[in-house]
This record gives sequence, structure tokens and C-alpha cells, in this order.
Amino acid sequence: MRAHGNTPGPTQRPRSAGAISSALASVPGALVLWISGALSSLSNVLATKVWLVLLLYLISMSVMGAVYGRIFSRAANDRRGGWLFGMSYGFLIWMLGPITALQVITQQPAATGIPAMGLLGAHLIFGVTLGLLFPFIHRLLQRRLGDSERELDVQGRYGTKKIDFVAGQSKQP
Repeated sequence: MRAHGNTPGPTQRPRSAGAISSALASVPGALVLWISGALSSLSNVLATKVWLVLLLYLISMSVMGAVYGRIFSRAANDRRGGWLFGMSYGFLIWMLGPITALQVITQQPAATGIPAMGLLGAHLIFGVTLGLLFPFIHRLLQRRLGDSERELDVQGRYGTKKIDFVAGQSKQP
């Protein structure tokens, strides 16, 4: 795309930005899961090891971040309101994931008491962090080449001349 003078717009690469943002946002969420005891509660319900539950959490949150980027693409770029989109999305994931789907599959609650509150808190903190990180990560992924990278120094007979690739015009130093 850059070869033709096009740069990524605000609706391009939202899935990548969502996946990267959610991978980073999963860390505070996983920390809340660990501190509240929700990881051990989930490992008991799923009859697996704690590290496997943590790995499944990180992978599923990365996939959910890509979905977040696709659903909210331009709206998620708002630096002032992105946290609200993120928190509501974290709440939605909590409602659909551990509360509904996991309880239907296992026929028992995923967590009760403090681990249940930790599970909700982890998803809300994940969502807020995702909403705060997404605009910055998305901007990094769609940033235009800087002026210094877009200009070429051409050594001529009378000194150095800068040629702008986009306009094809020369600039005098």
C-alpha cells in the first residue's frame, strides 16, 4: 500500500491492534485472577492445571481483542471514551464466557465468593486496559512513515538535494 502512496487509515488493522492490545491487557487481568484465587477455582472446575487455565485465558483474551478491534474499529480509537467501550466489552465477555458458556458446559458455577468477584474484576480491568491501550497501539500500527524516512538525499553536482517520495518534488536544504 505504501508503494502507491497510500497509508493505513483509521479502519485498517483494527484486528491486529486489538490482538496486541489485549495481549498486553491480559497481564493485569491475569494478576487479578491469581490474587483473587479465581485461577485455582477455574482449574478445579475444569480439572486442569493452573498454568493451562492461565494459558487458555491469555489466548482467549487475545482472540477477543481481535474481535473487539473488528467490532468497534473506529469507535475504539477514541482516547477519551475508549475505556468505556473496553469496560463494556470486558463485561460482555464475562457474561458470555465464564458466566454462561462455562457454566453450561461444566454444569456447575465457575467460581463462587471472592474468586467470582475476582473473575468479574479481571474481565473489567482487562476491558478498561484494552480500551486505554487500543488507540495508542492502533496509531502505532497505522503511523505514516516519518518525513525523514520519506525523503531521499540525492548527491548532485552542486550539493545535497532532498526528494520527497510522495510529491516527487525536490527541496533545497
